[in-house]
Amino acid sequence: MALQWEPQWEEVVVEYRGIRLKALRDRVTGVYACPICGLGERATYLFTVKDYVFHIYSHARRFEAQRIAVERAGEEGEEEGEPEEEE
Repeated sequence: MALQWEPQWEEVVVEYRGIRLKALRDRVTGVYACPICGLGERATYLFTVKDYVFHIYSHARRFEAQRIAVERAGEEGEEEGEPEEEE
């Protein structure tokens, strides 16, 4: 009897609400491993396809462009929020 978990990874395609992703799944336990986090000490293991998809999405959100609100300074006589007239 082994006291340590020895995963047997297989590459599978998972689908959740129309999203298809490749994943590493352990043949024995059925857990999924995040390929971005990697295997070993820094590994992230997930139990459901839904958890796996949301975890991958969380990686993608880290790299989204940050949007900054910018206000345009108006000329004298213009009120804020009024559209400019085009000539």
